[in-house]
Amino acid sequence: MATPKQPAGPLACQVETYSGARLHEHPRRFTFQGEWLEVVRIFDRWRDPESIGFRVVASDSRPYCLKYQLHQEVWQVMIWRGSGPVAP
Repeated sequence: MATPKQPAGPLACQVETYSGARLHEHPRRFTFQGEWLEVVRIFDRWRDPESIGFRVVASDSRPYCLKYQLHQEVWQVMIWRGSGPVAP
């Protein structure tokens, strides 16, 4: 019997952001599977002691979750579907 594959976690990505009074105020574009995508709309954002996050719609018309891990200084991306992010 085959073992079911575990879903992949968030993918590391590059994100270009606008930083004004705060670090990473909003994303402008990001990479997903080797392709640069423009942020068309931001429809949610949050900050906590460990991360900065955004739910966005990109130029490919799909919703994504972008999350910056402050302590690791790394961005992660996942496609957003329904009530939460899913692995690509």
